[in-house]
Amino acid sequence: MKSTSPFINGLHLDLKAMNFKTSYIPQYLADLARQGINTLLVEYEDVFPFRGLDIAADRTRVWSPATLQMFLREAKRHRLEVIPLQQCLAHLEYILAWKQYRPLAEDRAYPSTIRLADPRGLALITHLLRQVVTAHPDSRYIHLGMDEAHALPHAAKRLGRDPLDLFLDHLRAILPVVEAAGKKAMIWGSMIEAHFRPGALAEFRGRVCLATGDYAPHDKLSPRSKFCGNRVRRAWLNDPADPAAPALGPGTLFVEDYPPAIQRIIAPYQRGKMFLPLFQLDYWRKVGIDAVAISAVRLSEELAVLPRYNARRANLAGVNAAVRRSRQLGHITTSWARGNSWCPPNYCIDLQWPLIGKAETFWPGVPAKKIDHLIRTLGRCRDDWRLELQVADEMDQLAPQLRAHRYEWDGIALMARVLALQRRAEFNLLEVDYFTANYRPCATEWQRRLKEQRQTLRDIAAMRRRVRAHFGKRYAGAAFEEWLRHLFALHEQRLRACRPICRAKLQQAHRHYDH
Repeated sequence: MKSTSPFINGLHLDLKAMNFKTSYIPQYLADLARQGINTLLVEYEDVFPFRGLDIAADRTRVWSPATLQMFLREAKRHRLEVIPLQQCLAHLEYILAWKQYRPLAEDRAYPSTIRLADPRGLALITHLLRQVVTAHPDSRYIHLGMDEAHALPHAAKRLGRDPLDLFLDHLRAILPVVEAAGKKAMIWGSMIEAHFRPGALAEFRGRVCLATGDYAPHDKLSPRSKFCGNRVRRAWLNDPADPAAPALGPGTLFVEDYPPAIQRIIAPYQRGKMFLPLFQLDYWRKVGIDAVAISAVRLSEELAVLPRYNARRANLAGVNAAVRRSRQLGHITTSWARGNSWCPPNYCIDLQWPLIGKAETFWPGVPAKKIDHLIRTLGRCRDDWRLELQVADEMDQLAPQLRAHRYEWDGIALMARVLALQRRAEFNLLEVDYFTANYRPCATEWQRRLKEQRQTLRDIAAMRRRVRAHFGKRYAGAAFEEWLRHLFALHEQRLRACRPICRAKLQQAHRHYDH
């Protein structure tokens, strides 16, 4: 079944952490369009101007209706289709954490998943969804979220239901809100794949588009199958030296334990112990279900400083290959601003431009090979190399050659310097931790360590001012301050806490060696 819709080349805009100033919106959308992006999946969370709800963590950063209209108008001008994402099942921490809504959570200790048996929960979701749908008259799709509902199995057990049936009942209940507006629903595919049952989606053909993803940096094959849980072959246990072997641990699910019906489904996609990456795209096409492939340019595990550029590039390339192979609707790459509403902010979106489109067109004036070399080196610096200061120096030298986007270039170089400073602080701390049990170094060694700690603290303060000055041109609000604390405060606090320990060790060394 071949789609007549335009190929989706999309990016995820996640607004639940650091939000850029609204003055940057026109430039951001223009830059995306120039880099070949034609779709923007927008996760507003509490930035959306909801009526009748007081749920914003930072009221100063909530978009006004006028700002939302300006955003949509600019997107349309640049031929960017906006797909709004309104969570309708889980990842509702930003609402359910508030006291008045917490009773609607399936698990009040971790209020994320809506309590499906409570009609007030469905009423709340419907209220949110209708406002988002109404605000996006030009959008073909409305994304309903529906992923990572970790409390769903508990709810199903409590209600005596199958988790997939409970999930699909909820989907049936909210689909009419989308369909009444003449739109098609999009949902994350992870919960359906985790609780997969052949034929369960037959009634949703043509009504729901699955967004199914893989964030791993694949080459040509993957060790994992994602139907009925994330599974690997038990055969890997007999070959632990194989570099392709996936991580195994308690609770690992194995392919060999699939029932016969699932074995028959996955058989065409197996290649020895491996699988075609994202083979579920091929399967959904085979059974007539539309899907888009999902990769990631920003992940929570990469934290607040720099992306793992090489891993993200490999992920993008692998997912693009899977889309071409399966001939599905397209590719949207996610960019998670936080892991969830409560996690610390991840790095700024300005740092992801080397992963979007062609860097040489974004940074004219610097040769493409030079940009590629610098970004690949930074990718190694996150994992094993220690060349980030060298890269930052080279970027500073090349900066005058740029004819566009100096701000983004300087931001990457600055964050490379932050990475180097964090590593220096970690080494200062390690020098103290290593000698917790003794005072063997002589007094001059402890004096040196105190001196280096003092200098590192001064450099952290100076770097915080530099980072604030640079990124403060584009960002503001509570999440921006939170990100700054996340970059510097822990190292600063730990260094200050270890200085009295060093002074005590210094006195011990004097008593031991200087009598």
